[in-house]
Amino acid sequence: MPFIHVYAKSGRDLETKKKTAQAIVKAASEVMGAPEAVFSVAYEDIDGEAWDKGVGQSIIEPQRDKLLIDNGEFVV
Repeated sequence: MPFIHVYAKSGRDLETKKKTAQAIVKAASEVMGAPEAVFSVAYEDIDGEAWDKGVGQSIIEPQRDKLLIDNGEFVV
């Protein structure tokens, strides 16, 4: 059912990634009224230097029409 894809700068350990995924699933499950067992989460590391050179924009910009939050602010 719900699939969540997290893109983030590299540098976080596996435990931090797991805790992030668990927190996202817990919150989404509560809000959506769906059991946690139906969620899938992908966590993709982006090299910090590549991110700084615009990879973030190449990921975000093509999906700008789908953004709900941008830089911490609601855009819809």
